[in-house]
Amino acid sequence: MKKIKLIVLVLIFAVSANAQIISLNGKWSFAIDPTNVGEQNDWHLPWEQAKDNTNLLAAGWDQVTVPHCWSIDTRYNFIGKAWYRKGFKLPADVANSSVRLKFEAVYYKCRIFLNGELVGMHEGGYTPFTLDITQKVKYPDVNFLVVEADNSWNQLEIPGARTGKNPNDQLFPWYEFGGITRDVTLEITSKIYISKQKIESAPDLKTGSSRFKIITWIENKTFRDTVIALQPAITLRTNHKTVRSGNQLSKTVSLKAWTQEKVVMEDTLSASNTLLWDFDNPNLYDVESSLLADKKVIGSYKTYFGIREFKQDGIQLLLNGKPVRVAGANRHSDHPKYGSTDPSELASMDMDLQRNGNMLMARLCHTPTSKHFYKWADENGSLIFAEIPSWGFSAVLLGNATLREKFRAQMTEMVEEFWNSPSIVAWSTGNEYQSWTPEGDEWTLFQREKYLELDTTRLITFMALGSAGNAQNLLPPHDSYRHCDFICINLYSGLEQFEKSLQNIHQKYPDKPVFVSEFGQRADFVKSEQERIDYLNGVISIVRRNPYVCGISYWSFNDYLSRFTNTNSSGYREWGIVDTNRKPRGLYTSFQRDLSPVTVVYDKGVLSISARADFPSYTLKNFRLVLVSDNKIVKKYPLPVLNPGESTQIKMNKPSAATTIVVENAGGFKVYDSGIKQ
Repeated sequence: MKKIKLIVLVLIFAVSANAQIISLNGKWSFAIDPTNVGEQNDWHLPWEQAKDNTNLLAAGWDQVTVPHCWSIDTRYNFIGKAWYRKGFKLPADVANSSVRLKFEAVYYKCRIFLNGELVGMHEGGYTPFTLDITQKVKYPDVNFLVVEADNSWNQLEIPGARTGKNPNDQLFPWYEFGGITRDVTLEITSKIYISKQKIESAPDLKTGSSRFKIITWIENKTFRDTVIALQPAITLRTNHKTVRSGNQLSKTVSLKAWTQEKVVMEDTLSASNTLLWDFDNPNLYDVESSLLADKKVIGSYKTYFGIREFKQDGIQLLLNGKPVRVAGANRHSDHPKYGSTDPSELASMDMDLQRNGNMLMARLCHTPTSKHFYKWADENGSLIFAEIPSWGFSAVLLGNATLREKFRAQMTEMVEEFWNSPSIVAWSTGNEYQSWTPEGDEWTLFQREKYLELDTTRLITFMALGSAGNAQNLLPPHDSYRHCDFICINLYSGLEQFEKSLQNIHQKYPDKPVFVSEFGQRADFVKSEQERIDYLNGVISIVRRNPYVCGISYWSFNDYLSRFTNTNSSGYREWGIVDTNRKPRGLYTSFQRDLSPVTVVYDKGVLSISARADFPSYTLKNFRLVLVSDNKIVKKYPLPVLNPGESTQIKMNKPSAATTIVVENAGGFKVYDSGIKQ
């Protein structure tokens, strides 16, 4: 074995009763494996350390920073296998702990080796997975961690190729960003620990109170039966008020050796302790659950939740009992610097742009995005339909048992990771599959039932191919729309056919709301940006005269890389409201101006602010009017709660031409700005 240098991470920390979350992000050794000889060449085995310096590259290997997408590096933009290696140490005083290795995502398939031994495999490029490596780690010696990642695909993968002879049938229309694309951590706890926790909550909209259920899974990875106490403490983040202490919710649990116990605790919160979550008032509750043995804390688990109700009622979607009709934009996980890693700084950039552009509700992406986007949406307000990328499946693929099980596995990982996120209001069974076939009907029903086994608190839908709105495809009795709580359809057509498809669906399902989950025009396929703006306004007009349409979501927010034929020679499909570097196009200004939920009119010493009654429309609560001159705030006026169709008046002198009138929510996101050219 050649003597090579090692990238090693020495983990030094104080052991306490609480979980230790240790990041393995940062420097890793990296090499592509285009001829598939990595294992043959012993890349998975431990390697010799250079005694003089343990922080440099392994000889012959590149050095990269994880999270990492090899596809955005021009040297490594290929489809196949690549290897990552990293060394780390653990102090001997954690030898009696449980140690788990968590990957937020590795695209697409991977094998994980620790100290030369295969410790796990995973398939699915966008969902997290955890490996228990307690019996495999060494103390205090170097542990050799190796990941083989593979971003190739076939017909039996999600996403994958489709059946058919067209060149595009071998592809999916977004990029296969290979790599350890999201965070890697070590979780070190007591051998009695909480593995997952779900919070279900529901408001009583009449009394203002609420109820909640805490479902906790506790693992006992010891040889002894034991008795522990579970004590969740709940704090309202808005005012830091403890609304339930651990002592108030304490429950004694008997654990058999080497078993998992599911513990359910239920309680209510008074109206004074209940603040509802919505996209303008994203009130959150933090939960810290302690495990005690012999009155000593042996571990804890942290999560958060929001109290809100999102339901379908006839042709309306109701958020906390109030109808919402809003717009949004689908966003691909694609950036020239970050690839599909979706770090927190990109979440802030993209979602700030969306919120200030009146984009509030969307499927967001074919794939689960990173935790940073859901966290942003939870903390700042946005409504998301989450989806596993079963894109474009034919009847043959929909009937395939292997694909059905792979979807279920990835869906389970997604749901269990994000089931406490209040911004996620619906789960999707897929995108643009042949839903009007018997196989499509069976797929939709099967996946709906699997979702509901995990979570009964959210709505279920799927994003239908536009042809699903054709009259002939709505005739079969097995039409999959019947399994949806609300209907989503992707429409790419002229305005006349666009409206006709909506009317066809409404005629068959008069008691269900319809959401246009995709529509749009490519920036490189039109004569001018004005053509796209006119098309958007044509769609807005259609929605305003068809009240059963509860919302629209543009395709797409950003340009994205693709290997699809007919892609621009730049490599990007230029569907974006913003370009790949997030520079807004003219269409973005139209979203800000033409999709404002308010109108503002000045007449004879009175400024009237009205909440739109048609589209977009929702209840405006905790908003303010702001006068700005020379980039300085001149005055703020708090606005009363405005339901759709309601108005309020403010007496004032006529604002000067240099004064900008802004309407914004409590978080500072603008819904109206007179400085935008009308």
